[in-house]
Amino acid sequence: MLPANRLTLLFGLPVLLLLIGVAVIAYRLALNERDQQNWVIHTYEVMNEARAALSSLQDAETGQRGYLLTGDQSYLEPYRNGRVAFERHLERFKRLTVGNPDEQASAGKLKVLGRDRLDLLEKSLGFGPSNDSPEAVAMLGQGKSRMDDVREVVTSVLGEEQSLLDTRRAERRKYETQMIAVVVAGSGLALAMLLFALAMLVRSNREISKSEEARSHQADMLQATLDSIRDGVAVFDSHGNLCAYNENFISLLGFPKALTQPGTTLSMFEDAARRAGNKVFDKLATITEMQPGHYEQLHLGDRVLDIYRSPIPTGGVLFAAEDVTARVRSEATLRQAQKMEAIGHLTGGVAHDFNNLLQIVSANLDLVANEVRGTPRASERLQNAVAAVHRGSRLTGQLLAFARRQTLAPRATNIGRLVQDMTDMVRRTLGERIHVESIVAGGLWNTLVDPNQIENALLNLAINARDAMADGGNLTIEVANAFLDDAYAAAHDEVVPGQYVMVAVSDTGTGMAPELVSRVVEPFFTTKPEGQGTGLGLSQVYGFVKQSGGHIKIYSEVGQGTTVKLYLPRTRAPEEGLGPVATSPVEGGSETILVVEDDEGVRAAVIDMLGELGYSVLKAGNADQALTILSSGANIDVLFTDVVMPGSIKTRELARRAQELHPNIRVLYTSGYTQNAIVHNGRLDDGVQLLSKPYRRDELARKLRTLLGAPSKPGTPSIETAPPPAAAAAPPAQNPNGGPRKVLVVEDVSLIRMTTMDMLEELGITAVDVADGPSALAVLEHDLDIDTILTDLGLPGMSGHDFIAEARKRKPGIRVVVATGYSSEQKEGALEGVTTLIKPFDLGQLRNVLLS
Repeated sequence: MLPANRLTLLFGLPVLLLLIGVAVIAYRLALNERDQQNWVIHTYEVMNEARAALSSLQDAETGQRGYLLTGDQSYLEPYRNGRVAFERHLERFKRLTVGNPDEQASAGKLKVLGRDRLDLLEKSLGFGPSNDSPEAVAMLGQGKSRMDDVREVVTSVLGEEQSLLDTRRAERRKYETQMIAVVVAGSGLALAMLLFALAMLVRSNREISKSEEARSHQADMLQATLDSIRDGVAVFDSHGNLCAYNENFISLLGFPKALTQPGTTLSMFEDAARRAGNKVFDKLATITEMQPGHYEQLHLGDRVLDIYRSPIPTGGVLFAAEDVTARVRSEATLRQAQKMEAIGHLTGGVAHDFNNLLQIVSANLDLVANEVRGTPRASERLQNAVAAVHRGSRLTGQLLAFARRQTLAPRATNIGRLVQDMTDMVRRTLGERIHVESIVAGGLWNTLVDPNQIENALLNLAINARDAMADGGNLTIEVANAFLDDAYAAAHDEVVPGQYVMVAVSDTGTGMAPELVSRVVEPFFTTKPEGQGTGLGLSQVYGFVKQSGGHIKIYSEVGQGTTVKLYLPRTRAPEEGLGPVATSPVEGGSETILVVEDDEGVRAAVIDMLGELGYSVLKAGNADQALTILSSGANIDVLFTDVVMPGSIKTRELARRAQELHPNIRVLYTSGYTQNAIVHNGRLDDGVQLLSKPYRRDELARKLRTLLGAPSKPGTPSIETAPPPAAAAAPPAQNPNGGPRKVLVVEDVSLIRMTTMDMLEELGITAVDVADGPSALAVLEHDLDIDTILTDLGLPGMSGHDFIAEARKRKPGIRVVVATGYSSEQKEGALEGVTTLIKPFDLGQLRNVLLS
């Protein structure tokens, strides 16, 4: 639909031209009609003058006759007046008919005849009144004849003028009819065009009204859309006036509400921002028109905003601000989580390499042990070195704790009671210069946590606090209930809203800068001087808390001390006992225990320990053998099984079948790492009892008595029952001394390879060593005496798995021992019939594997 102004121009101009044309035609027709009217009037004047001339002669004749009949002089006055009037009318008649020759001729005749008649009248007056003389009578007859001629001329003139009058009247009527037709037609056409234009104008106005209504609706929708989006938006026109905005623009950037009034300009916003110290426009000034999509980041208090501007084609500009606080925090949290996850994965590799180094040290210490017997000073140094090896093993455990791969045994625990119990120990540990205070809130909830790990965590935090207070200070351990709400969880992505038990350890030490707080939980990062800390204390606490489903928050300020808050999830379960105290006497028993262990050395060592404790022992090398023994009808009290073993039957399935065959049997698992079937997300499955490797004799004894429920006096001799012949594995070929004829050592680390060869020599075993799989296959091909392979799995050129598979193809039945420091290298079920020797191993462990 065309706009109203275009409709007015489209239809108004033709109507105007039409009306002008009609007016011109009507004007010309009016002029013609006026001319015809003038001619009609002129004809009437001519006729009137002709009649007046005749009437004047008649008046003169009447006066002349009255005088002659009566002799009364008063009749001469009409006569005289008639004579004068005749001349006047005759003169006017001649003037009116100047353009008509016929009328001029008639006027000449009328003049001659009239004057002759007047002359005769004048002469008859000379005879006097009542004169009947023949001459007077003859003169009267001539006068009558002249008068008749005058009348004939006048009648002719009147007839001719009447004919002209009729013609001119007809012309006038024609012009009037034409003018009326033109006016009526033009007016009708103009009226029709005006009506059509009016209809179109009404329709256009209706469409304009609808369009304005639609635009108003769109404007309302646009404003509603602007008000509903999270971004703050403001639009300024080419003159810098505020056109549109939403409330978020005002609230996000902290502008006063008064600036939203009509007529507000961009410069007023800039002035308000500068007065408030808001650098939003300073930031935006760095964005050029060539970078419409570029944005700048602005920090306003605790919020982070992305601000940007975009030019508008009409010459204005759009400013926008987006609150990206949550995104920035999430990205930072994600980066931190990814960094922690990467470091966690790194710990496995570090543990593997570290165990290789420990293996070298431990093996050499075992080799030197016999040489220094009887030398107290050397033996003491040797024991110190062995202690360092054990300390290195604990270091690996700390790395696994950070990586959240340690085994937890959570139970419903009242941390307040635990803190009160260990406060004295913390005081003794920190010394007299540190004042230790514990605050436990009333009505404390229980939490699901491993009590031993929480004790270690609190002790680590206390020691860190002591190191931060070199000149003494105060240490406060506070335990209270806490609720982390949705707002707190929104600011900390890893937090699940809910009820927690909060443990806070606060000190009055040196404190830390913010950039250090974000890194203190990383392994090996420490603020202590070099040589005074491993940097694993807080990382171990961090891993434990995260693995327990909790949250850790560190508050610190330089010179004001540090507070570390541990949030552990609440449990509604009643508090469980802490179990036997680690310092309780070591007691054995007389029950029967079935040991299921595929590693021969480990199995032999366990059997020896259990025998010394007085237990009856049955042994099996895999789950199939164990099921045979369980089905034999023997009375078995405890199934003590490794978690990862070769064979088609998994450990959990073995335990399930054992409990079906012996409903009262107890199951105790053992494992050297947590990535297995009984541990999920770092927590033991419900009802599962685990003794982590490596364990000592007293730990095994206490665990068994806890599992069996009551101590009993040892005294029953150890009984070893070998598996049935059908299930027993074929013994490897041995040399006359009871060991293998010859061992092939495959190890890429030269130091480990050398120490292993020395250990084998110490045991009296012949051996040959190579550094990679292809070389080992070549030696195996030519040396027929080799009946045992001792190999690492991480080999160059060919993986240990591929090498073992190829070696078994070339020499079926060859015995294989895998020496590895990273338990996840051996996938469950991937290597059947392989004995595993975990690094670092000592001379005794190597002897048990090869000579038992």
